[in-house]
Amino acid sequence: MPHITILGSLNYDMVVYTPRMPAPGETMHSDAFETHNGGKGANQALAARRLSPPETVEVAMVGRVGQDGFGSELREGLEKAGVDVSRVEMVQGESGVAVILVERSGENRILVHGGANDTFTPEDITTSLFTAHDNTPTDYLILQNELPLAVVRRAISLASELNIKIVYNPSPMSPEILEWHDLLPSIAYLVVNESELSALIGVDLEVSSAADITSETITAGVALLYTTRGFTGTVVVTFGGHGSLFCVSGSKPVFQPPYKPASVVDTTGAGDSFLGAFVGAIASGRSEAEAIRWGAAAGCLAVQKKGAADSIPLLQDAQRLVEAST
Repeated sequence: MPHITILGSLNYDMVVYTPRMPAPGETMHSDAFETHNGGKGANQALAARRLSPPETVEVAMVGRVGQDGFGSELREGLEKAGVDVSRVEMVQGESGVAVILVERSGENRILVHGGANDTFTPEDITTSLFTAHDNTPTDYLILQNELPLAVVRRAISLASELNIKIVYNPSPMSPEILEWHDLLPSIAYLVVNESELSALIGVDLEVSSAADITSETITAGVALLYTTRGFTGTVVVTFGGHGSLFCVSGSKPVFQPPYKPASVVDTTGAGDSFLGAFVGAIASGRSEAEAIRWGAAAGCLAVQKKGAADSIPLLQDAQRLVEAST
């Protein structure tokens, strides 16, 4: 049975809904306040679990939470969803938290305090973290940048030695990874948004419509990943509501049109839903072209609900949307 491991952050999200972002020194009344389980790692683990058949794909989370009420809730939330949390460790101190401001348009601003996530060191990353129940290496390892970058770098290096397919979402983006020429060839799937791709190639890419994604500018920009960064795997790029694309080993990018949501309520977690659905589909034996459709459907459904974890759709919901469009 294919096995997916996510190494990443678990954060407790405190979300404030506001008409607009306050100006410096300004005090405003908000529309609403909510709390949700979150963290990019936990969101992607939950998305992979919800959007993969439980009878054919296993999903495990590796991370840390604090010995506080937030930590217990974060761990239990994943466990109830069917994620293996046996390697989610409770450590002294506070759990990671995120303060999220969401405008009425659905756009958001996020401030993260790492807490227990920041206690990881490279020495903590061992092969025992990346194994399935039968003690064989996991098939897929999903990574982001909400753990210390030295830890992420160690995880990529170790997973490469074990021939694990690495899925890397370099968010939040850091200039440090531009120097990882020795590690980028180890990544099987690089999943980025428009701004992250721009940072990786050193070219400002502006996309204002679906037509822009199929332009020569974007095609040339994607090609730079292979010619200047030494990347050799599959790149997946999301452009919000304008669509997405994937490119296999430097070939011509393949465009995926967006699914149109009935309304945009909150974009928080949409990218994590996309990634979880994409990897779950790949692990289930689907092609990249099929998997990106599942990712696009999951992202579309996610923006129509509040919260990050709470907005992640179920497998059957994404399936209905995909089937309706084919």
